[in-house]
Amino acid sequence: MIPKITICPDYNAMSSMAADRVMALLAKKPDAVICLPSGSTPLGMFQTLVAANQKGTTDFSKCVFIGLDEWIGLNADDDGSCRNLLDRDFLKPIGMRENQIVYFDGKAIDPAAECDRVNKILDSLGGLDLIVLGMGMNGHLALNEPGTAWNLYAHVSDLDPVTVEVGQKYFKKATVLTKGITIGIRNILEAKTAILLASGKSKAEVVRRALAFPVTTDFPATALQNHLNAEIILDEEAADGVAGNG
Repeated sequence: MIPKITICPDYNAMSSMAADRVMALLAKKPDAVICLPSGSTPLGMFQTLVAANQKGTTDFSKCVFIGLDEWIGLNADDDGSCRNLLDRDFLKPIGMRENQIVYFDGKAIDPAAECDRVNKILDSLGGLDLIVLGMGMNGHLALNEPGTAWNLYAHVSDLDPVTVEVGQKYFKKATVLTKGITIGIRNILEAKTAILLASGKSKAEVVRRALAFPVTTDFPATALQNHLNAEIILDEEAADGVAGNG
């Protein structure tokens, strides 16, 4: 089935709407378990959430934050890592305490055990109330690369060449990226609510493919068609490939 599609005039409106979804959940369930992405797409959403927190209109003090993914070999101490970006853009500005954060350590000696640790915590918490996702140019969700099985919970992934190339934008110098550690498609599909954000002309074709048939592991974003409560929030440029728009 096609997820709910919400089209906003521009990036700022898209970001505001995504932030509204997070704030509405926290107003209803202050101890919600949420998973948010790092990177450029969610920056506007983070800015809105940080501002609301500083004004006292949104409270993150009781929620639990689950990390989405990380590059193997990196952790919060490394510039450009997923956790480093999230700390800078969101977690530190809202004052989230370390005991509220469950995040993958990309430098863990045993990455498989690290996946088990996060999976067990998630299970004990009853799963994700909300996961917000970006989408790669190859259709990946988190670091679930093309060809990844959809029955996996948190796992170690082999990075697709497209992901390796695009991932360099987060680093000041060329960085070797070969594997990731990530929430699995099964975690995403079992989340009570899933939201996908996409903006800009470069994502229009990717959005079109995510909504196309057949649903296939070759393009992981199509998995959201199997989600019972998914929403895709787009700006006008990213929505150019959506049937009936433009």
